[in-house]
Amino acid sequence: MTQNLSARRGALIAGISALVLLALIAAFDNQSARSWRVGRMNQDGDTVHSWTSGPVTALSALDWRATPGTGEPTRVFAGFLAAAVLTAVFTFLLLMLVCRGVGAVRGRWALFAGAWFATAAGAGLALIAGTAVAGTSLSIERADAMGDTQFSHGDTYYSLLAVGLLFGLFAGWLVGLVAVLVYSVTSDSDGTEITREYPPSDYDYGAANPASGPDYSFSPSSPYSTGHEYTGPEHGGYAAPSAPTQIVPPPQENDPYGGGNRSY
Repeated sequence: MTQNLSARRGALIAGISALVLLALIAAFDNQSARSWRVGRMNQDGDTVHSWTSGPVTALSALDWRATPGTGEPTRVFAGFLAAAVLTAVFTFLLLMLVCRGVGAVRGRWALFAGAWFATAAGAGLALIAGTAVAGTSLSIERADAMGDTQFSHGDTYYSLLAVGLLFGLFAGWLVGLVAVLVYSVTSDSDGTEITREYPPSDYDYGAANPASGPDYSFSPSSPYSTGHEYTGPEHGGYAAPSAPTQIVPPPQENDPYGGGNRSY
């Protein structure tokens, strides 16, 4: 029977993976790196950096700011910041669910794939929550003339989830790799081992008197005794009787031709 990850080990894997994701978002999606990211996106037909345009655009979905931009409402600033933080929080919670179904011994590939998907799903849910806080669309053009997001349209949710899945496509492998590394260097603290149980046996190996049956042990009074057994206190085995042994010669016959006795 396969044993799954313990709750403590799963929380450790999910926590460290979420912290690494939060560090990636903080280092890559901040406003200081915005000009560097914009220069590598394919804009206005520029194909110089087209091979990095897709990954950089996807990873820029959580474009948070440390301070509000010029003329930016506080609600929009809070929405972008909430989306960045909630991405790590939702990834942690989803990865905790993934760890509950991962084996404690051979679950590296399942954990890697689960962490990758958890990152994508967490980013999509975080963008929806951040858009609800900001009151306007984040990373997509789904706002009306007043700047309010049209949450009554299903396309809004689909588009936000699609942006989150694209972000997870390029960032989820890192989270999965970290999860597998933590999985490899940790073990369940309870030390529980998988053992096979066998049905109890009716035979008692430690009993002083085994099951009753005929007794073939040696006894001086046994009918099979020759009467010459030694019963002294030192050896307890067979020994020669105390009387001296006499050598009996073979019978002799008269030899009419030899004048004496000849043995045959």
